[in-house]
Amino acid sequence: MNDQEDTQEPKTDSKVEELEKKVAELTETAQRAMAELQNAKKRMEEEKNNFAKFACANVFLQILPIFDSFERAKQNKPEDLNDNDWAQGIEAIVKQFEGIMEQFQIKKMPTVGEKFDPNLHEAVAQGEGEKDIITEEFEGGYMMENQAIKPAKVKVGDGS
Repeated sequence: MNDQEDTQEPKTDSKVEELEKKVAELTETAQRAMAELQNAKKRMEEEKNNFAKFACANVFLQILPIFDSFERAKQNKPEDLNDNDWAQGIEAIVKQFEGIMEQFQIKKMPTVGEKFDPNLHEAVAQGEGEKDIITEEFEGGYMMENQAIKPAKVKVGDGS
């Protein structure tokens, strides 16, 4: 019987080793599948967030010209209208717009005195001034989370 037992033990050991190897393979496959699932979830969440930002940016692109108009009206307010309720209403509207823009991380980009960057600015005129430095802003540009959503229309110095 000892001979029979000896021949069965190696079979059992090899079977155990085979099963352990199979368990290790399946565990590795399951871990890989879980990692892939987590990565897919992260990608989907990122894509969803990017889509929401894109949709938001598109809405703001439609509204920003109105904001620019209100801002110009505020800047060009005659002195004699400082205490006027209507003029103060315009200023309140500008502040409301600014508050909403801040919530969505939309900022007006700096222009005059800055170096011209074709990724941020659209040169619509060139004239006297330091080469490649913005000398005048015709229309404001805006950034959302450090990405340009609307280029600023500017005048750039030609170096003369």
